[in-house]
Amino acid sequence: MGLDETTVQKLETELVPDRVRLNLTRLVRKRCKTGDPDIELININRFVNIARTSLGNTIYVLTSDDVGMYGPSEYAWHFAELELVFRRPDTGGLAELICDLIESGLMDDAEVNAVLEKGNVSFRVLIDDNGPAKIELLAVDQIDDEPLTHEHPNIRQLIERMEAAYSQNDYSAVLHASASVFETLAKVVFSTPQVEKSTFGSIFEGYKKRSKLPEFLLQHAKETYDRRNSEPLAGHGSTLPSTVTKDDAQVIIELTKTCVRLERKLAEPVA
Repeated sequence: MGLDETTVQKLETELVPDRVRLNLTRLVRKRCKTGDPDIELININRFVNIARTSLGNTIYVLTSDDVGMYGPSEYAWHFAELELVFRRPDTGGLAELICDLIESGLMDDAEVNAVLEKGNVSFRVLIDDNGPAKIELLAVDQIDDEPLTHEHPNIRQLIERMEAAYSQNDYSAVLHASASVFETLAKVVFSTPQVEKSTFGSIFEGYKKRSKLPEFLLQHAKETYDRRNSEPLAGHGSTLPSTVTKDDAQVIIELTKTCVRLERKLAEPVA
């Protein structure tokens, strides 16, 4: 019956990497594949229509010609749409779509969860034999934080760490966590393992070319990163007091979350 509002809000700052979306697409391609191209097309049509329905788009009625065959244009359209099934939704929509597909018997929950775990995504799908599929949000301490074994640390984890630091009046830690979010965000946008051990400063120009964020937000990200590297108690130990105020920390938190949401929203393919 859809996600509850609390889950939707938490997933707003979960950025699912393109690699995860691609691997989910690979699972669907495998599921649709048969020895009969017409049956394969019918399978793809069902996937595509469930995805389109979840986004509020019109469904596509597959119609054969007078002799019961499908023209090349039908195959071309469906093959293209299949590649967009997991690329169009935001994170909350993606989670709901996965549940719909599992409940429909079109995807296997164990295979899906394996892809989510490998991608260090902070939610899993739970399903009972007789019950609906549900989304389980992992607690922060359940999310793997080891960058050497995963493509990126989890952004929701970093944002929760940032907000926890604010609640503890540790405003330099807010700055530190925000800079880590921006570095992670840039690596997700790059979507290549070659940058995983690079610093945000070294890949910033390349990130600017790939990102669709407006210039002032990109500059804010760079300024946050630069400030983290010089701010007492943010990037390193210091005998000097932090200069990050409570008001600074509030602005940092809200702009950081805005950048994460916008980066995904602006990257969505055209419907």
